[in-house]
Amino acid sequence: MEREKERGIEWDCAQVVTRFYNSLDAGRYDELVDLFAEDGTWKRQGEVLEGRDAIMAAMQDREEGMVIRHCVTNLDIRVLDEDNAESAEYVTIYRHISEEKLDGPAPLEGPGVIFLYQEKLVRADNGWKIAGKAGRPVMVRKRPAA
Repeated sequence: MEREKERGIEWDCAQVVTRFYNSLDAGRYDELVDLFAEDGTWKRQGEVLEGRDAIMAAMQDREEGMVIRHCVTNLDIRVLDEDNAESAEYVTIYRHISEEKLDGPAPLEGPGVIFLYQEKLVRADNGWKIAGKAGRPVMVRKRPAA
């Protein structure tokens, strides 16, 4: 495959991964779900969500007073062929849960965890989609002794 074509695939797939986290943090779950293939899977919090309906149901169960941001670094896209790619990225997660909607910024207490996420991406009729997504923690904040 010529390098320009490969570079275009890398860019398109990087945009899918970036849009996933932006949609997740902003609560735009319709957009998030549309980034998955029809039969896409997401291993999330120990459970495998299979298909767009299961992913949407999990998103609708998220806590309303949660402010969360996923800071993505070291995004690496590997083009396998014209229709398949893989990605990996580190994600540092900042989270705050409030009983009520905040008028200003959420308090920042530092990240709780750094994950390594990996995706399998496939070309669909309407662009690149996530066929599978899974992650595992690589660093976790040590909790103070009680």
